[in-house]
Amino acid sequence: MSTKFKLAEIADVRPGYLARKPVEPRADGTHRLLQLRDFNRDRTAVDITALVRFTPDSLASLQPLRAGELVFLARGAKNFAYAPAELPETTLAAGYFFVIRTREQIASAYLTWFLNQPATLRALARAATSGAHMPVVRRADLENIEILVPPLAVQRSIVELDNLMREEQDLLQELARRKHELISNVCMTAAQSGQTTGVPYER
Repeated sequence: MSTKFKLAEIADVRPGYLARKPVEPRADGTHRLLQLRDFNRDRTAVDITALVRFTPDSLASLQPLRAGELVFLARGAKNFAYAPAELPETTLAAGYFFVIRTREQIASAYLTWFLNQPATLRALARAATSGAHMPVVRRADLENIEILVPPLAVQRSIVELDNLMREEQDLLQELARRKHELISNVCMTAAQSGQTTGVPYER
């Protein structure tokens, strides 16, 4: 049976790296910074090679991202959660992210899935305050959001099923792209030769 918990009861939430001045890229920087621009369009992957290297203003109290942690974009109209699969050891999350570390009763992949559900995001959007030109989800609102927590075996099944769905979507998109490319080539060949090729178009 699933149990409802507030996020603060099953996870620890901390802010990302709050820079006191603009980050200056340095080839010999001690840390890397995970920023929104490093994500793909669907917010499902990060280009690790694009992470900016820099040296923070102060090394005191810095908490680099660790395995099993996830980030949540708190600013803007399109919030999302993401659990990095692999990042360099000294990677910090930018200040507009919250970093979430789950406890034993919930898997980070499941929490990522749950936070990304439309109903969860709508609830967080309703609680968001208006910051400088954009909505902002406050830490307290994120910590108070209710999370449905089924047994770990069920959590793993949900994540696996969701991953399979995403893989299917990717395959269908690739199939559609190749079909479009094939038909475009067939049409161009027909235009150049003045003859149809006899290749039918199936809906």
